[in-house]
Amino acid sequence: MVAKETKHEQRIRERVNFHEGFAETQDFANYLANEFNKHLQGVPNSNRFRTPEIRFISCSVLLLEDASWPTGFRGVLVENILDTDRFHWKKWNDNKGIVNGEQKHIPIDVDFELKELQKETTHNLGAIVEDEEDSNDDESISDVESDDSHGDGEVEVNSNSYGIDPSDYLQAFTHFTYRFTNKRAMVCDLQGIFNTDMIPPTIEMTDPAIHYASTRGRRMVFGRTDKGKSGMNAFFRTHKCTKFCKYLHLSARNKTWNRDWRRDSAQCTNFQ
Repeated sequence: MVAKETKHEQRIRERVNFHEGFAETQDFANYLANEFNKHLQGVPNSNRFRTPEIRFISCSVLLLEDASWPTGFRGVLVENILDTDRFHWKKWNDNKGIVNGEQKHIPIDVDFELKELQKETTHNLGAIVEDEEDSNDDESISDVESDDSHGDGEVEVNSNSYGIDPSDYLQAFTHFTYRFTNKRAMVCDLQGIFNTDMIPPTIEMTDPAIHYASTRGRRMVFGRTDKGKSGMNAFFRTHKCTKFCKYLHLSARNKTWNRDWRRDSAQCTNFQ
């Protein structure tokens, strides 16, 4: 087990609430990971013993007696420690569009940037804009997301005995979370280990970020790393659809997602 504390000094008196929010973020990310795992079972050549699963390790808030604290208790976040001695730690993407540690140069979309600046100015003036469910703003970047897969569609061989590149699954997972939640949430900042001792092999992760596009103008719903729509846009600026994005029909160019994803997600959670 490992215990974590926030490094932000200004949050000292809010540590319990801070850790509770962190645990809720990780729990929500794991819920979406479970949904992704279910959908992977239907892709071609899926094998319940070899197809990787994604999971975020569970965490809890532990209250420790500490007389030096005003309430007599201090809160720490506790979770299982990942086996980084045997498996390489990797960050597959972050919350600013960087993939596998590399930041690609993307030409600036001047029209889009001006629109974002105008919206930011409007927000700073105190206006709260309610998003339309099918508004064009939601599609500002996803409409131009790349439809390219890696090479000829074969799985890139990585340094593991399964010949699997976890990044192919994880970039599709981030894309999936956006579609499954009706473009309201996106799980990113994916980091952890690829545990090939487990059956099936499991990508174990911690400390995710979630971008949330609120219909009520709320910001940083999932904490400081929640960049909202701008974070989602950053992902799509560098994202290239893997073959798993295609198998799951995640591309905006595939019109069936509008019917199928809304129907499936509506049966699970009403994302607002």
